[in-house]
Amino acid sequence: MAHAIKFHPGMTLLEQFVDGSLSGDVALALAAHIDLCPHCQRLSQDISADLGSQLVQQNVKKTNDDWSTMLSAIVEQPQLSKAELSANQRSQAAQQSIVVNQREFILPRALQRLAANHGKWLTLGGIATAKLPAGSEHHVSLLYINKDTEVPQHTHLGLEMTLVLAGKIVDENGEYGAGDLLINSPDDTHTPRTLADEDCLCLSVLSAPLQFKKGLTRLLNPLQQFFY
Repeated sequence: MAHAIKFHPGMTLLEQFVDGSLSGDVALALAAHIDLCPHCQRLSQDISADLGSQLVQQNVKKTNDDWSTMLSAIVEQPQLSKAELSANQRSQAAQQSIVVNQREFILPRALQRLAANHGKWLTLGGIATAKLPAGSEHHVSLLYINKDTEVPQHTHLGLEMTLVLAGKIVDENGEYGAGDLLINSPDDTHTPRTLADEDCLCLSVLSAPLQFKKGLTRLLNPLQQFFY
């Protein structure tokens, strides 16, 4: 049975995503969530339609010269040969999944190109991260958590967005499966963990390092910014 997605971005975030006002890093997380979530696909389409209606009501028009220039630019674009199209299709197919810990994960469309160029996997216990070549405002990475593994309790020095791509994670507030989007602020403290029989892959977007709260894990605080 397919997982029923329960955790979504708020309407304001969706509106900002559609109108293009979000930073590229945050927009990436929303785009990947929308790829996985039929509910938010419909909402974003409705928001786009509303914005289009507003433009029509404002009598936004293009002059004939604008249309002629645009059409000329389209016509003048070089056409790809069948061989080039086939090569592009093969490249896209190769980017649809990644392998972590000998397991293959299928990625949403929004992540495929970036994930194909991810950084080196850094591993600590049952947790591994690989940085994505996204924007500079946030630290964007793939986060793999092996089965029956706990991320030490932590709070957040800034924004933390976690999109579950495969598997499940559990914390003090609930259980999250593929497509669920968790958004945490400095007011939130939690201890995410995986289930005993299932590992997990997530997209992580951080505006600041995490802050570990308990025991010896607090010794990681000066160093963990290089890991997360």
